[in-house]
Amino acid sequence: MTVIPCPSAQTDSLLEFVLPHEKTAVGLVSHILRRDSDFFLVADGGVTHGAFSFSAGGQILHCLPSAQERRGEILRALTAFFRTQNDHTLFNIIGEKSGTELVQQAIAAALGYVARHEQSYVLLENTKTTAGDASIRCVRCLPEMIDELLPLQVAYEREEVLWDGEPHNPDVTRLAFLHALRTQQVFALVADGRIVAKGGTNALGKNCAQLGGVFTVPSERKKGHATELMRHVAHELLAQGKSVVLFAKRENEAALRLYEKIGCTHVGAFKIAYY
Repeated sequence: MTVIPCPSAQTDSLLEFVLPHEKTAVGLVSHILRRDSDFFLVADGGVTHGAFSFSAGGQILHCLPSAQERRGEILRALTAFFRTQNDHTLFNIIGEKSGTELVQQAIAAALGYVARHEQSYVLLENTKTTAGDASIRCVRCLPEMIDELLPLQVAYEREEVLWDGEPHNPDVTRLAFLHALRTQQVFALVADGRIVAKGGTNALGKNCAQLGGVFTVPSERKKGHATELMRHVAHELLAQGKSVVLFAKRENEAALRLYEKIGCTHVGAFKIAYY
């Protein structure tokens, strides 16, 4: 078992391997389609057993469906690979839980790096949401709406993304969210003339779309806004032929109830490790 570079111009075999597992690796598929990262195959005798991307910013997105049954072999291959990456920035590892933990173990063995923060999630899928209440106004968000939407994005990151002690960088948030408004499908729910909830995609794959960034202003919670917005977003994406996947914190019972209410089912475990 060894790690083989896959040039971004030759990603057909990479995509062919990942697509059957796309619901656990939408972010990786989106990068493959854009060919905007460094890609690698984990292979043995010409047979692929895993794939991952390693971006210039240090993000690793993986698809390691054999992470459990061939753990030892894949671990040795990844460890050997990461020993050659000691000058490469490492920011985070994102993907199906057992795969993330395998990559973490390889990095610890190769470089001695231990994650500063880890977060486990429930992975959910929605394939059957129906249209919501037509009287509720949900709008597609455009880049020129950045100033109106930014306070919700900042509040979302402080509440759901940043861990204790991690500083918030407003300039980074603005640039990243503006990019999302230009490249993703972000929606907002409007009540009494103002935006009270927002959410949308954070990765667009070939057959799947991954939802994220769901936030309702605190004063407007428990009114069903997030449920209606997510029902609207999921319905829009399903109409485009996309299966909808998302991940929610295991301890966030309110979010899990919301997603189950709009037809989401649990399909696995997801994990992000930050360095």
